Amino acid sequence: MKTNRLTIVALAVVIIFLSGCAKTSMDNKNIGNKDNKKNVAGSDEAQYKNLYNPPAGGSPENVGKILFASDPADTPNADYDLFTIDPDGKNKKQVTTFGKFINHPVWSPEHSRIVYTSNVGNKKEKIFIMTADGSENRQLTFGDNFDKFPTWSPDGKQIAYISYIDGIPNLFVMDTYGKNVKQLTFVTGKDTVLWPSWSPVSDTIAFSYNKAGDDIDFRLQIIKSDGTGQREILSSNDKDLSDHEPAWSPDGKTMYFLSNRTSQMEIWKLDYEKWEEKIMKNEKITDNDIGLKLVSHLSSVNVNPDHRPRVSPDGQKIVFYGVGSDWKQPGTNLYTLNVDGTGLANITRSTDANEWPDW
Repeated sequence: MKTNRLTIVALAVVIIFLSGCAKTSMDNKNIGNKDNKKNVAGSDEAQYKNLYNPPAGGSPENVGKILFASDPADTPNADYDLFTIDPDGKNKKQVTTFGKFINHPVWSPEHSRIVYTSNVGNKKEKIFIMTADGSENRQLTFGDNFDKFPTWSPDGKQIAYISYIDGIPNLFVMDTYGKNVKQLTFVTGKDTVLWPSWSPVSDTIAFSYNKAGDDIDFRLQIIKSDGTGQREILSSNDKDLSDHEPAWSPDGKTMYFLSNRTSQMEIWKLDYEKWEEKIMKNEKITDNDIGLKLVSHLSSVNVNPDHRPRVSPDGQKIVFYGVGSDWKQPGTNLYTLNVDGTGLANITRSTDANEWPDW
């Protein structure tokens, strides 16, 4: 009788275990993260105590430092690592030494942690988080998809990102354990959703949307972190117009973005707070109503912005990366300028590929 009872108990445990595995597999099937069950909070959390318990008051020593990815020009492979640099171009410091195509870094709101992407064994980008000093590091996404362009929620408890499910990029959100994954956009075909940026003061995520089926270039859109409220910000019938790569001011009132509205790629801004007020009142919106304005004059000095405008914590400057005639050697560099468009400066002046800055 004792043996039979033990056998029955053992079989029950196996059945429960298999049922749990089946449920996990089914839950992850739709999000393309089939191996997420390997990455759950549990007994190993002790080794991640700083990742999930940042210091009270954050890390003020990191506030104001520009975080970016850089690939040295003197190596044959794409050995991107993360670096920090002061806004005046001084005190460049290497943060990682992995050399595994580490890219798309973003400071956490308290500047104690970094979320980034890195190539893994199958050479597909996955999302990781690490402490600012690199002492603790954890992979969050798994599976066969490319996962890119992470961005933090204001409370530092969630991460929005782009995942290429069946080759189609859509917007997702998860917690900082890599769990509770939710798909927010559902574009199909050749449409694309890219470059999300989470508002620093709300649950609004701005992103770039390209409706390829209508041959329309990128448009700015927003969506709430629960998947509701998706809306286009600047509508236009001009198929060649491209508004993309949104960035927020620290107070969430102003949105900066890249646009070819002058036939050249430049940095523009709009008053998001006024735009939101107009939408809530269901009023007609004009460019003057929302303070739509050209910020930069990069084409006049032969500087071409590539990606990632980001605003300084004090709201006074913008950083981006690109190429310019001010540097005669190959390589992409970090540029800063004041939010009024003055004071353009190349702060890296390097032949390296300096990319994807965050402030």
